[in-house]
Amino acid sequence: MRHQREHKQAFPNILKKGYLEVRKDHDSYWQSCYAELSPYHLHFYSRDSSGNQHLSAAYQLSHFQSISVLGNLEARLVETVLYDSTQLQLRAESPWEALDWGQKLWEVVHAAVPGSVGQQDTLANTPGLGYHLDCTQSHCLQMKSSELLPRCPASDSPKQYQNILKSGTLYRLTVQNNWKAFTFVLSRAYLMAFQPGKLDEDPLLSYNVDVCLAVQMDNLDDCDSCFQVIFPQDALRLRAETRQRAQEWMEALKTAANVARSSEQNLQVTLRTKPKDQLGGHELRKNKRQSVTTSFLSILTTLSLERGLTAQSFKCAGCQRSIGLSNGKAKVCSYSGWYYCSSCHVDDSFLIPARIVHNWDTSKYKVSKQAKEFLEYVYEEPLIDIQRENPMLYLHAEPLATVVRLRQRLRSLRAYLFSCRAAVAEDLRRRIFPREYLLQQIHLYSLADLQQVIEGKLAPFLGKVIKFATSHVYSCSLCSQKGFICEICNNGEILYPFEDISTSRCECCGAVFHSECKEKSVPCPRCVRRELQKKQKSFWRRLNVDESLEEACNMFELSYQNT
Repeated sequence: MRHQREHKQAFPNILKKGYLEVRKDHDSYWQSCYAELSPYHLHFYSRDSSGNQHLSAAYQLSHFQSISVLGNLEARLVETVLYDSTQLQLRAESPWEALDWGQKLWEVVHAAVPGSVGQQDTLANTPGLGYHLDCTQSHCLQMKSSELLPRCPASDSPKQYQNILKSGTLYRLTVQNNWKAFTFVLSRAYLMAFQPGKLDEDPLLSYNVDVCLAVQMDNLDDCDSCFQVIFPQDALRLRAETRQRAQEWMEALKTAANVARSSEQNLQVTLRTKPKDQLGGHELRKNKRQSVTTSFLSILTTLSLERGLTAQSFKCAGCQRSIGLSNGKAKVCSYSGWYYCSSCHVDDSFLIPARIVHNWDTSKYKVSKQAKEFLEYVYEEPLIDIQRENPMLYLHAEPLATVVRLRQRLRSLRAYLFSCRAAVAEDLRRRIFPREYLLQQIHLYSLADLQQVIEGKLAPFLGKVIKFATSHVYSCSLCSQKGFICEICNNGEILYPFEDISTSRCECCGAVFHSECKEKSVPCPRCVRRELQKKQKSFWRRLNVDESLEEACNMFELSYQNT
């Protein structure tokens, strides 16, 4: 397509970008925004009242279940359905632009979904603009396609529904030694646990069925409906309502595990059956990633608790070899709290994310081979949200507080450079690549970022990028005109929001003032004007236009007194 040949990205992490109109369902309003498609996410940016661009929504491409493009002479829509049945509609400027967005989404979603490589259909040979693309994920809860998109062929529905083998309520023994109810869903590839009645949300626990080591009755309790499901990194102690239901779950789990292992052996050669000298680098990385499970990810920012060897039935969490007592020394993993044998735990040391987030403990602790492999795999992934996990950490860790202030300045500067010429925006991307999240989500960190904060390397790096960006804003004929005037003192000095030392910004409307003026606890003039505009005419009849603004404001209560 001509549009595709013209569309070339300077950086491979941004596959397509442009302006779109977005709405979540047929009843909502269209909202204009700037969209960026990366290999793993679809980001939408909108402008606030002050004209600055900020991230309004982000969607993981692995959550997309289907993509439909309606591109006749009048329609120019791209309709998508997420795994939780959420609809997302995109409207482009032209049918051909909608077709290009649909094709890019189709290609990237299939590249992001495991097992979908080689199943992509080319859209260039599509005879016309109207078509439907189905990119169902194997690791998401599936709905009948007829319930989601009536345009799907009826033959797709049974194929999707076969992924769910069994579902129901089971009770899991928690660390506090009490039973808690979960809704468990068993598919061909995963065993997932949800909050009861919240199947539309992400699972709280998820385990690969093909790595299940054992399913057995739990003899530690007097109840005959208890059983254990043992994975390399976790041992689930579960209880059903009756013995019969427990037996049904055990049989279903054993069957799913055997089928998953046999199908995987037929599809690929594993490390155990292929000599190391015949393995390519891609296969080694693929096998390594397969050993990393979502259970390790779920405890990334949770302080580990030692459950004792009894919870593991005196078996190694890695190889299931008997440990403890006379069977060999048991070593505890500081990341997961599980016990391992001397072969699966060789005293490797690593930073523990949970200890950094909750205690600002920057020491390295001994972890198992599995935990080290997982931490190395997610080392550069931005998975830690400090604001959500422990916002008080900024008050106790000065290096982290310095970094977040620099990232706030950088986010303000990003709005300027991204609204300037394309070459300037690409220059900023190049300097920050591949960590563009440092510009957008200021509280998001990877383990590598936190280590750089500890070593004092991240702040100088951000300082260099800020120096480049501020120099551009002051010297650019376009960006320098986007300053603010302090509406409290009105002295005519041009202010910029990234001058955080001398300026202060209203959190409601985005107006910028001198820090000294804002400290006088004067209401934001822009917010006052907006509030006055909302008042009915009866208020204005009671107002004396000759009175000062302060006296007029005292006639009725304002909601922004502390802004």
